Amino acid sequence: MGYGGSIKDAGQAVGKSGDGGVDGIIKEDKLGLDVIYIQAKRWEGTVGRPEIQKFVGALHGFQSKKGVFITT
Repeated sequence: MGYGGSIKDAGQAVGKSGDGGVDGIIKEDKLGLDVIYIQAKRWEGTVGRPEIQKFVGALHGFQSKKGVFITT
């Protein structure tokens, strides 16, 4: 897709303890200046406002305006 320059540099999985509420990072340009943060969760039922607000808070902590919240 052209993200991050090469396939190896296009994204990174960071989901672990202390990840700041982010499970993955996609570099949208070759220099990695524009980044999309990803949160992925296994979920049963409706995802409520508090979970989305936590993710938005994490995006704010990373000074990002782009994020994708993915659930199963």
